[in-house]
Amino acid sequence: MPMPLQLQTLKAIQTLDLDRNRSLSAQELKAVDSNSDGKISADEGKKVGFDSQDLLFLNKRLQEGLLPKASAVIFSQNEMRAHGIASELNARFAELDRDSNGLISSAESAKAIGNPAFKGETAASVTTLYKLVSDFQGFSDDTNVLPKLPQHAWLDKFPLQNYDERGLSRRDLDAFVETARKSPNDARVSEVFGRFSMSSYPAAGMKRELFPKGIESIRPDHIEQGEIGDCYFLAAVASQANTPQGKKQIMNMIKDNGNGTYTVNFPGKQPITFHAPTEMELSLYSNAGQDGMWLSVLEKAYAEVTNRDTLIPLMQRSNPYDKIGNGAFLSAGVGAVSGKSTDTDVLLITSLDSLRSKLKTAMASQRVVTAGINKSLNPWNEGRTANGLPMAHAYSVLDYNAKTDEITIRNPWGHTEVNNAQGSTRDGKNDGTFKMPLSEFKATYSMITYQAR
Repeated sequence: MPMPLQLQTLKAIQTLDLDRNRSLSAQELKAVDSNSDGKISADEGKKVGFDSQDLLFLNKRLQEGLLPKASAVIFSQNEMRAHGIASELNARFAELDRDSNGLISSAESAKAIGNPAFKGETAASVTTLYKLVSDFQGFSDDTNVLPKLPQHAWLDKFPLQNYDERGLSRRDLDAFVETARKSPNDARVSEVFGRFSMSSYPAAGMKRELFPKGIESIRPDHIEQGEIGDCYFLAAVASQANTPQGKKQIMNMIKDNGNGTYTVNFPGKQPITFHAPTEMELSLYSNAGQDGMWLSVLEKAYAEVTNRDTLIPLMQRSNPYDKIGNGAFLSAGVGAVSGKSTDTDVLLITSLDSLRSKLKTAMASQRVVTAGINKSLNPWNEGRTANGLPMAHAYSVLDYNAKTDEITIRNPWGHTEVNNAQGSTRDGKNDGTFKMPLSEFKATYSMITYQAR
């Protein structure tokens, strides 16, 4: 089974790929054999940048490639891509394996997401591992029956505590590379490659300034939810960002300390100071695109402060984002951004007149308002309402027009709106913002939460 190539060797091989087809032919590797004796010596390898640890493996591949019936390709595109990911992780293995037990656990990969030193392909590889650590383990399946470490045996006293001693081994990396070479259509390999590609371009097009357009950077229409379930928080942020008063509140919450850190002061909470979101965090979580870093900073602050203020230290998470990413009540998001108490109505038992009255008051007072659709109890439901809206999801309430009796809603995904009978968006756009009659809103949504006075 091949070991992942050393990073030094991988970069040298990429240089030898003269036709830039992201693979390596027998002839391209043979060019290193300057005296044409059929093998690459230590001196020949050193000249092109090969790490001495890889010479035995490379010579074996060279010999195989020179056989009469051998393929002209020594390293396929698939194998080269796999080596690229595995070599990055192998080079950082000791650093990622914080307890030095020979395994990179889920908690250790989660901790690495917040490391600002990881950039470029290293960051993309670590992000891929974080999202797919269980998939990587499956390539060799060598840690499925590991016993719990003695120092963690006491956790058995807590039946609800899920403590997993497994993790990524170097053998898993070897098996991943071998699977990529032998089975190019393996779905697990394709998933790893897809995740790596997504992680290679963190927040493409995102402005790295905090407020590039001043206070006008703070607006709801470019808020896009990332890969965690904090819609309840983002819906509240978008509602707040929709009013002049709310924009000022958000701007005043965030302070750039000028040294790579930010301090955020949520109303009613102790300030939290933390490092700017890393490349890995930007590729995974929410951003405001051309409107700057403010949303990414605010979301990270919410994750950090929620993790910090956890009453039971055992329940703190290695990656603070995991603490906010499994959904919550609408009141959690509204209360976090406003610092006020909240008022929630169940729409099934709320009259239209009461709903109209509360919406008028809330909009006139520039208060934060969000609404949610509960998960269906029908196991055959595909997670959408009859008019096309995602269920088990939170939305911003941006406006209510008393004259037309229409409410304006925004999906924090930045897409997926209420549909017409043909299944298309009613307004002809799919930017996440839409209007609907208040009666339809009441029939579709489960609850609405208002910021109290």
